[in-house]
Amino acid sequence: MRNVQAFTLIELMVVIAIIAMMIGILLPAMQLARDQGYELVCRSTLRQYGIAQSVYLSDNDDYYPNPEFSLISDNEPEPEYQTYCRWHDKRYPPDGPLWPYLKDAKAHLCPKFNSLARTCGQNHPRHNPDIEVDPVFSYSMNAFLGMRRDDYANGMGVLRSTEITRNKSKVFFFSEENMWLRDGCKTVLNDNALWSNGNDWFGTFHNAQRSNLNSGTANAVFVDGHAESVRSALKNNQYDHSEKEFGLFEKYGWPRREPFRTSTNGS
Repeated sequence: MRNVQAFTLIELMVVIAIIAMMIGILLPAMQLARDQGYELVCRSTLRQYGIAQSVYLSDNDDYYPNPEFSLISDNEPEPEYQTYCRWHDKRYPPDGPLWPYLKDAKAHLCPKFNSLARTCGQNHPRHNPDIEVDPVFSYSMNAFLGMRRDDYANGMGVLRSTEITRNKSKVFFFSEENMWLRDGCKTVLNDNALWSNGNDWFGTFHNAQRSNLNSGTANAVFVDGHAESVRSALKNNQYDHSEKEFGLFEKYGWPRREPFRTSTNGS
């Protein structure tokens, strides 16, 4: 009769401990790889916006679309509508003038943003619980492309691309916003326009620490068509102006060669 050898309880506990350690080591690496994959897809998606920009300008006498209504024609499709829910409300599909130039529905949604929306989207400011969080778009247009005068508070009319006198590789076309508030941030994703004048700020969720979604970066496509990672100038301490453009607001928004003049808006 042969002796049947089996693992002792201690040996099983050692094996389980080793497996647990390996999982603990591999999970962060897998998470990092997934996040890097999300970022690459997102940046590739934004390059499609760069191509769409060129075609749209060609079809519209070189004029940009109105930033606030570039992807959606109406921020308030019904009375007393909660605009902070517009980005995830599939009852009212996007129908703005730029939308037909981006025919692939996946082109409007960053996969990282989509993943976060599924887990924490219902916590965004002024959320209407009757509207399902089912993201439709996650990118916003540079609102300064809708201001022809130096005074962003009173400017009227959209720009032509020839009116962008700053280096076009330094002026963003579309970028990402957060769906949640952070210190110093007045508004979050609630329309198609990213007002980089101290109201709206670049997103912070790519390559962020798992414990701090405000520690990462966003992706942006610029008016010259290239896409890159950008880091918000807004730090957790809202009184730190060291990285703010002109000491006032988010980077890469201002389209003029001449610096922004604070005197034009009374500040």
